[in-house]
Amino acid sequence: MRKQQEGGVRVSSITKELIVDFRRGRMGSHSPVCINGSMLEMVKNFKFLGVHISEDLSWFQYTDAIIKKAHQRLYFLRRLGRVGMLRRTLSNLYRCTVESLLI
Repeated sequence: MRKQQEGGVRVSSITKELIVDFRRGRMGSHSPVCINGSMLEMVKNFKFLGVHISEDLSWFQYTDAIIKKAHQRLYFLRRLGRVGMLRRTLSNLYRCTVESLLI
């Protein structure tokens, strides 16, 4: 990863730009941001502190990621139930693995 530091601004090669614009007309596109001669890559969404942020500030991508994780964890609980694990133990595992995602 390449990093530059000039004038107190530190830019890494993974620095990206997300523009949230709610104007109705949206006349033309936004000009790219340049820091220390480096153009920032414009993205439509990114993940920040575990939350997916999109340019229209919708929750679709974030909820899809949470649902996918919950399905993966539920799969293992179903498998454990089929091999005869106690219902109480499965309930505790559900609270620890799946419910913690949804709260």
